[in-house]
Amino acid sequence: MKSDVVKITNSGEGFNEALCAADAAALYRGIGKKETLHLRLLAEEMMGMIRQITGETEAEFWVSSEGESFELHLVAYPVMTQAMRKELLKASSSGKNAAAKGFMGKIKDIFNRALASDDMRNLAYYYSQGIIMPENVYMTDSASYVSTTGTVSWSMNKYKTEVEKESANNAEAKDEWDELEKSIVASIADEVEIAISGDKVEMTVYKKF
Repeated sequence: MKSDVVKITNSGEGFNEALCAADAAALYRGIGKKETLHLRLLAEEMMGMIRQITGETEAEFWVSSEGESFELHLVAYPVMTQAMRKELLKASSSGKNAAAKGFMGKIKDIFNRALASDDMRNLAYYYSQGIIMPENVYMTDSASYVSTTGTVSWSMNKYKTEVEKESANNAEAKDEWDELEKSIVASIADEVEIAISGDKVEMTVYKKF
């Protein structure tokens, strides 16, 4: 079952309708109060993230479900002037963003970079940690792969695995692991995937109860 597609903007338009779509999906599948709350929390976190995207952004939100398995989809399209793009490129050109604090802050930064930049070679480390490259691709440098193909598939679970491996010997990775443990989305969701192709950025949050 797929819910109605709700059009939203990062100024807040459509947010209530998006949350209602999540509630309606939970009701339709007959899941419990706790599970319904978790689904709504995931939708609220997604709305909070899109609100922080720099520049005017339009997006579509919907929920698909089968049994007790749910997918929350958010597809964003930029409405960006050249001046706004230049400002964002300044922030991302070093491959770092001081504002990218917390797990959802990093998700927001990935969105900002994808919507603003035609040159995706300067990847933040947490960006490259979660990138999934096809098995038949033999590039060892994820930045080269992204720059060459113009597409990205990013996985929270891959990012988690990389951070956990590094956290024993790396203070920065330990801080990232602490962020993950404190994050509502990272704690509740089974997986978060981000797919970037051209100007379109899609975030899918998976949860099975």
